[in-house]
Amino acid sequence: MSAPGSASFRDPENAAFAFDGSWFRIAAPSSAAALRALRASTIYGSLTAEGSLVSFNEVDDPERRDRIVAAYEQSGGRPPAAGVAVFEVESVDVVTYPWEWPNSLLESAAQLTLDLRMRLLSVGLDLKDASAFNVQFRGLKPVFIDLGSIEAWRPNPSWNAARQFIEHFVNPLAVGAGDKVTAADAWTLSRHRGLRSEAARQLMPKRQRRSLSLTLLQATTRPVEKNAPSEAKFADEARANADLARKATLSLTHRLGKQIGRLHVDAHETTWVDYGTRSHYGSDDLDRKSAFATDFVTAEPGRGDLVLDVGGNDGFTAAHLVRHAGARVIVMDADAGALDVLHAGVAGVPELASRITPVLGDVTNLTPASGLLDREFAAFVARVRPTAVVCQAVLHHVVITQGTPMPWAVDALAVFGAPLQIEFATEDDEKSRLLISQIPNWQGDYSTQSLLDALQRRYAKVEVRGTTSPTRVVVDAWELRV
Repeated sequence: MSAPGSASFRDPENAAFAFDGSWFRIAAPSSAAALRALRASTIYGSLTAEGSLVSFNEVDDPERRDRIVAAYEQSGGRPPAAGVAVFEVESVDVVTYPWEWPNSLLESAAQLTLDLRMRLLSVGLDLKDASAFNVQFRGLKPVFIDLGSIEAWRPNPSWNAARQFIEHFVNPLAVGAGDKVTAADAWTLSRHRGLRSEAARQLMPKRQRRSLSLTLLQATTRPVEKNAPSEAKFADEARANADLARKATLSLTHRLGKQIGRLHVDAHETTWVDYGTRSHYGSDDLDRKSAFATDFVTAEPGRGDLVLDVGGNDGFTAAHLVRHAGARVIVMDADAGALDVLHAGVAGVPELASRITPVLGDVTNLTPASGLLDREFAAFVARVRPTAVVCQAVLHHVVITQGTPMPWAVDALAVFGAPLQIEFATEDDEKSRLLISQIPNWQGDYSTQSLLDALQRRYAKVEVRGTTSPTRVVVDAWELRV
């Protein structure tokens, strides 16, 4: 496999390959022809300008092309087809996966997939697959990255990728429309392969289970062999009447889009979904939190390039860092409902929507490497390399509620290798005392001193910066010890 996180080995006509600091597509003749047609079409400029599609250029220099193909052959992947072309592709610097997306991101990825298909059809092209892995995010903006999925349209009123679209998007979102299970949960239950309709119907809320339109869509996921005669008949008729086939194709795509719209739900009523009210903070405290975070991120050039906001909830701090420090921010939180609240609040503000990305995750249980040889899907720490980490009022939950020893909690933050700021609810804080009181025979070491000791063990420089309230202290740590 050419690189961690690449699943392109499953496509016999197209492979993604990292070489010499850039990403390339090794495309068989049929795939190359489709990409050349897209590159020359009327829609390419608008798709790339708006950020819906990564840009690409064919490598015309024969010597450079041969060098790239030779390196790909030596990587141990699938042997390239005869007459392959090479395209240099714009890269996306942060990769996340569907099981790390709140419902709102999966919905955005679904709508992009359908919108792109409609626009491709207008120039005689199509998508041969509808995988959620075809999409990544810049801020809240979905961008289509899998150029190998683009092919010439073949007149047929059905869509070979319909089953995959339903399993990757419709079914997880239908399950996530309830108040107990999220779309990300559905993805995890499916072992990262998309959720089959039979399983989805058992998991989704009863109101969705009774949906006639959803049932009809899911019927397209029955085994191919049961559907083969009608598919063959459709194909024959389509070749005889391409205009009719095109209308039927557009109608199916439009219907899928309507179904996705019906599955939209407001944020789940989860534990932290209304945390943004922050009744335990005064306005002055919130101002101090934001000021400390801004000072930390701007203390050195480049710290704001990519900030990881651990336990960032509804994005309050993230928004401040964008506006006052020019930062890009990944907001990681274990609460999907809170992240959907973030999405709803940020989506209509271009300044924020372009620089904040919500990601489902628990700093004590980060997504590991998985898939084929543990290289198909890279670990979270291999994909997200922040230039700074901010962790505000989280450690009392990690250390007290989750029972994590303080040194290990600090290690979980230090694993990113970046400067770290912690807002710490001290042992005298009301929330800390409440959590400890709920644990019989509490024996843990939770104190400001234990935090400082753990930080000084991992970082060469540790500094107490001040307080956000009488019982909450802010500590900066940088220069990780080797």
